[in-house]
Amino acid sequence: MRKLITIVFISALALGLFGANLPKPNEVVSAALTKSGEPRGVEIALNSNQSNSSSNSNLREGNAVLVDSSQNGFGMVSTETNPISVNPYDPSKIIMAYRQYTNGTASGSIGMASSEDGGESWSTYSNLNFGLANAGRYPSALAAENYPVVLWNEYGGGGGTYGGRPYYSFDLFNYGGGFWFPGVNIHNSPLANDSWVLVPTQNVDTDGNYIMNIVVADWSGNRDRIHFRAQSNGPWAGTSLPMSNASILVDNSQDFRFEGTSNYTSNGNMDINSEGIGYYGITSFWNNEALIGNHTLFVKKTSDFGATWSDWFYIGDNVLNEHFWTVFPDSIEDGEGGWAHLEPGWTPFLGYDTEITTDEAGGLHAIIPVLPSDPDGVYPYWAPENGIYHFHAPEEAFALGSGPLDVEISSIASMQLGWQIYGDGGWQANGVTMATDTDIEDRLYMSYYTVSDTVTIGADYFAYYDIMAAYSEDNGLSWSEPQNLTETFDPNKDEAYPHMNKFGINGEVYIMYQMADYDRPTVDPPAVPADYLNKIYFMKTSLGPVSTNTAAVQPLDFALNNNYPNPFNPSTTISFSIPTAGMVELTVFDITGREVQSLQEGFLSAGAHAYSFNAAGLASGAYFYRLESQGFQDVKKMLLIK
Repeated sequence: MRKLITIVFISALALGLFGANLPKPNEVVSAALTKSGEPRGVEIALNSNQSNSSSNSNLREGNAVLVDSSQNGFGMVSTETNPISVNPYDPSKIIMAYRQYTNGTASGSIGMASSEDGGESWSTYSNLNFGLANAGRYPSALAAENYPVVLWNEYGGGGGTYGGRPYYSFDLFNYGGGFWFPGVNIHNSPLANDSWVLVPTQNVDTDGNYIMNIVVADWSGNRDRIHFRAQSNGPWAGTSLPMSNASILVDNSQDFRFEGTSNYTSNGNMDINSEGIGYYGITSFWNNEALIGNHTLFVKKTSDFGATWSDWFYIGDNVLNEHFWTVFPDSIEDGEGGWAHLEPGWTPFLGYDTEITTDEAGGLHAIIPVLPSDPDGVYPYWAPENGIYHFHAPEEAFALGSGPLDVEISSIASMQLGWQIYGDGGWQANGVTMATDTDIEDRLYMSYYTVSDTVTIGADYFAYYDIMAAYSEDNGLSWSEPQNLTETFDPNKDEAYPHMNKFGINGEVYIMYQMADYDRPTVDPPAVPADYLNKIYFMKTSLGPVSTNTAAVQPLDFALNNNYPNPFNPSTTISFSIPTAGMVELTVFDITGREVQSLQEGFLSAGAHAYSFNAAGLASGAYFYRLESQGFQDVKKMLLIK
């Protein structure tokens, strides 16, 4: 049974703290609606968004929707952010966060967009960081069951190298409520004000606790990565996050190479599955070069929703060298009529742009660009074997608690002439991102951006990009030919920096990206290509085949089946079918009407579904299970005999 969420009315507090900044109420909506038979929420007058909430007509270009064109700027370029999030309990609710150059700001306010119809239409909100003196950058979004949350970094507000400070905001009255609470500083750590929040995750554990994990990059010293964890027995709905468990995941001063102003350690990426198993990963050089010499992948594992973490696992030199020495040739044409001789002494270099995903079986998946590095530190970007590779290790590979990993490596895409090159000797950035499928076993997805194959780069710094995507049907062992999702080949429609939601549904994926309009720079005069990235697009598209068994996927009517076995001890299976996707509740009660267990509560796709009910610890006797979905309700009886 869905818990009634009690919203503590904090208008007095909000007005007391921020009254000068809040507009007058202009909308009345229901604050909390619960199912029939339970108390309903009251009608509450809501404040509109802090600044300029608007509903877009949402210009559609193919299967992409223009969400916002209000001079959106640099800040989505980092793979380590999660700017798009789909509500796992109701995928019709989607939120996105991005940086803007609005309201006369010179460096960025935090904007967000919200959809309640699966991405067909959007409402936009600007300046979530109003009242703060600095510039917001690198936002992430978390679509919780009941509250959307946006996290970002206030850039330039403190001492140190960059003066970053982590902040968050949430819609006080659920999705579409229109009141985004003023930004709250979650930086309650002993760190200096020079830290950036990265890769937040959100889960509900087996006890129903809401858990948020964030990793903060501390730029005040050695750029350590510090982990914080928040836990609540209800959805996030307060003015502060109870952050705890501060611990250093990455210690650059001890573990990894850090020389002067050069940082060989990437920002991290993190993902935790619904069972609490997850990974935090970086690419770097290990300080002990005698043990590990390559720039490789390092990961830590959690099995308890981030409460504790293992020591480092890594991909050893022998694994990388054995694989890639059979991939890269001895010498590579340098693109200028000469040759770059890689042998002897070249090594594979795992790039900084890394995406981590955890499958439901607890396995690690990493998408990483790879290119060779010779002993002089030369990286031949033009090599046809340069590309994006997939690395996979099942959970059992982490049984020892630390050490080298035996990984499976597969090629996804060649990146010859596909690197984003920052001048002479700069690093590559391809915006790699990936997702698992909730309905199709062993289905993985990934996307990236690359130079259009119809454009000659030459010496032109402003290369034109398109969004590419591929899928795997065998858990990453092999991949489809990459598909061009945008394919405009129009210099004024340059698409880059895709971000994919962490999960797809029955072959459909959710992607957010930026588009450049070279007739309207975000910053004038523009200095870098990112100064033209002024449009935010959303795309929901199919990748790979989906189920065509319509009789199984789309039954004609609702049906609650008899459990099997019955009588049972201690487990039985309860199955049902629904003809259309929607919200579903499957609940077990004892003979007195007391709720024993909620087996399902949330959004499900159309089709047949089955759940196991374990009655260990319960007394023998009669029990009832009830299915409720979209106006349908049915109850059946089962018997536990011990």
